Formats: sequence, structure tokens, C-alpha cells
Amino acid sequence: MIKKQQDEALKYFEEHAEKWRKLAKSSAYDKVNVIKQRNDFVLKVVADRKITDTALDVGCGTGDLVCEMASRGIKALGVDFAREMIDLAEENARNSNLLNAKFFCCSIFDFPFEPEKYDLISANGFIEYISYAELDRLFKSSYESLKKEGSLVLGSRNRLFNIFSLNKFTQDEIVSNEIIALLLEAIQIMKSEHIADLIGFETAPLQKEDKEHEITGIKVSTRYQFTPAQLASMLHAKGFEPIEIYPIHIHGSFPKFKEKNPAVHVLIANFLQEFAKNNACLIPQSSSFMIHGKKR
Repeated sequence: MIKKQQDEALKYFEEHAEKWRKLAKSSAYDKVNVIKQRNDFVLKVVADRKITDTALDVGCGTGDLVCEMASRGIKALGVDFAREMIDLAEENARNSNLLNAKFFCCSIFDFPFEPEKYDLISANGFIEYISYAELDRLFKSSYESLKKEGSLVLGSRNRLFNIFSLNKFTQDEIVSNEIIALLLEAIQIMKSEHIADLIGFETAPLQKEDKEHEITGIKVSTRYQFTPAQLASMLHAKGFEPIEIYPIHIHGSFPKFKEKNPAVHVLIANFLQEFAKNNACLIPQSSSFMIHGKKR
């Protein structure tokens, strides 16, 4: 991991562990609960699978997804490098008497992956904080550690949203001459019947590794964005069959309007989220997305 990126991420999540737990558990309709939206998609993948006996959640935070899977009878393990997050996760499991929810405090790149151990591996809001070389390692370790037809589920910041945010993110894509490639991918998503249509699609190149991004709530200066075509192609190249992309935090209005009218934005976003299933056409308007791939 890039040292500055790693140091900033660890400091932020250590300092905001309790805030993160409250955000994850919030059920208020006056907020957009991105953590819950991501977790709900992973649970949808679990429900769609024939069997899920074991699961690993990478960057588990305060353990809400691990505990939810454990409550369904799954042997679930969460890994996070922030000690404060793991302490709260273990407290959550104890409070619910979930003996099959376990937690491990370390970098995932120091974690002892075992071959063909898990039915599902998830990483929500994690890959934005690691280098491309480490992402490649995560793909490789996940593939080796998943059972046959095991599921890898990733959450990502959505670079396609830069087209429609009409702010500095959009300006940066124009300056770098990559806005047209992103627009063409958004059009491809609109006319595609299946995620397989995105494999090998010629989209924008990956963002520069030393790129610093506008701060949007989390004080980490480098938080990578990906497009669905980029991740679908990466997964396919690493031995996974891309199954589904799923929009997270759908914006029915522009960010400038959101800033001035947050309550209206939340109302629209939560309403649109109810239509997220099987509606990849909402991806360009979502600030992040989930992608599910199965081990071939």
C-alpha cells in the first residue's frame, strides 16, 4: 500500500470507529446508509447462492456484515487493520452471542489465506485504499482461497459518476481527455443485457497511482475510483465470471443540489435505491457500485 494512503486511512478509521458503527446501524430514512446498502447486496448474493457455509469480509470495520452473516448460520470471519474497529466488532458479536463470528486484526496482506476455504469473500469500501499491485494480490489470494464457484463481492467508488457530478471530478476527466471514454462506457451499460458485455470494453485507463482526489467526507487524499468495465475485465482476467453490477447511493439530483437540499436528496436517493435490483441503468447516477464475480 502507498505509505501516505495507508497512514491516512488507518488514522481516519481508528479515530472514527464509533462514528462508523453508528452509521452502519442507522435505520433512519433521513439518511443514505451506504454501509447498509453495500451489506444488503452481499446478503443478496448469499441468498442467491445454493450454499454459503463460510465467509470472509475484508476491511470489516465494526463487523456488522460479519455478524449479520453469522446470525444466518454462516461461519463468518472479519479482517481489519484498525484495532478500534475490531474491538467494536468483537463487542457486537458478544452482545448478540454470535459464536461463529470471528475477527482478526491485521492487514489483509499479512492474513494467512487458506486454499479453498471460503464460499464467499467480500470487500466493501476497501479497494479504493490499496495500490493496483495490492488489488492484483487480493484477486489472486481470493481466487485461491475460494471454493469452486465461490463468490467475490467488491464495493467500489464509481468513476462513471464523474461524468454527471458536474464538479471538479468532471473537470479533471475533461482535462485528462478521458471524459469521452467514460461516456461511451455509460452508454454501453445502458444498452447491455448482461455484465459480460463489459468484459474487454475499451474504457478510460486506470487513474494515476499518485493521484490525489477531492476530499468527500473521508480524510484520505488518495481514494481510487473504478468503472464497472475496468473491474469486470480485471475479474475475468483473474479467473472470475462477472455476474452482476449493482448501484449504490443513486443520485436523482446533482451534488450541488444535494448540498443545498440534503433532505430532498436523501428522499430521492432512498426511493431510487428500491429499484436498484436488476437495474444497471442506474449505475451512471450512483456514486459507488457493487460487483459480484464467481470463481470459474
